[in-house]
Amino acid sequence: MDWARGKGAWPLRISLRPPGTAQRSESPITCHEWAACWEAYTGPGTLEFANLRFPTGTHRMPKTLVLGRPGDVAAAHPDDRALWQRCGRRLTHLQTEFPGARLSGQVRRITGLDDADFARLVGTVRWLRANPTSGLLLRQLPIEGIDTKWLGAHRNLVLALLGGEDDVEPRIGEPPKSRKRALHHRLGLKVVPELVQVTVCDPLLRNQLAGMRHLAAPVEDLDRWPRRPATVVILENKETAFAVTADHSGTVILHGHGFFVDQYARIIWVRNADRVIYWGDLDTAGLQFVSDLRAVGVAATTILTDTETLDRFRHLAVEGTVPQRKSIPQHLTEAERELYHVLVEHAARTGTGLLLEQERIPWEFAHPRLLNAIGTACSARKSRSPSA
Repeated sequence: MDWARGKGAWPLRISLRPPGTAQRSESPITCHEWAACWEAYTGPGTLEFANLRFPTGTHRMPKTLVLGRPGDVAAAHPDDRALWQRCGRRLTHLQTEFPGARLSGQVRRITGLDDADFARLVGTVRWLRANPTSGLLLRQLPIEGIDTKWLGAHRNLVLALLGGEDDVEPRIGEPPKSRKRALHHRLGLKVVPELVQVTVCDPLLRNQLAGMRHLAAPVEDLDRWPRRPATVVILENKETAFAVTADHSGTVILHGHGFFVDQYARIIWVRNADRVIYWGDLDTAGLQFVSDLRAVGVAATTILTDTETLDRFRHLAVEGTVPQRKSIPQHLTEAERELYHVLVEHAARTGTGLLLEQERIPWEFAHPRLLNAIGTACSARKSRSPSA
């Protein structure tokens, strides 16, 4: 990187390691052949010589190759020369057009781009700098050849050329966000809404939705419901949600993968629900999820998230990921914290995580406990109702 910017200590002196005393005494002919090869050298740089003593007298021997600039180093091989010239041209271009760019660590990737991708990168950053808060979808940008996959593959280069703070990751103590959402926010772009999977267990709520029991909708659409759920059940596995076939007053189930804690927090009636019930996989990621959920104001109550459940069905557990964060999640109950410690100790002892997936727990065991949690929430709500 420093060489590409014209920095470094020059000239660069490379010792040719001329033959030592023993070699000059034992194999003088070989030594002179080696010297002749170097004297025929026509590459970059210049040779320095030293007078060395041989059994037959003192002879001039190549000692050092002196390279005056980075281009001389690259010129030693035709492919390297072309690569170095491309690197120099591109870095000069980028430093001139984007003086605030953070190029450290990106030189190899910048140099390795084909001409079309390099032009696309420059055009993209140029447009984003001129329109930092466009609010457009990526699809709407007037830049030929970029799409979600291209941006995902070149995100680090785009951010490096934009300069400033790379704030596309959550800060310590903040719940994790979708990397895609965070990146688009940093670039001033709008994200295609992520769909929340919903099972509507309340017939009155279904009447507002043409009778639909299962649907997927953006947060903004869900917040338009005139009648809102009082009990929200969050499940990690969508098949579990579809297995709940009975009706439950005022209750909806949110389920499946593809969205993040911040999505739930954006749903007004989730934050304001009388009760939020969470049941996910038994692993450190699941416990981190519920802790983050509480951190953003969703007062979730867990079921089947304790050491008793893990011990009972541990023979059904599989290898999972090791804990992703060093600190213990802050918003866990005593029982959840005990489970977290068990999982962390297992990972420390074995080098692998432990995962008891929600769908592996037998339905005849889990279903009554889920219904009991829903029923308890409904009963508590009725007891607080003025008509009760």
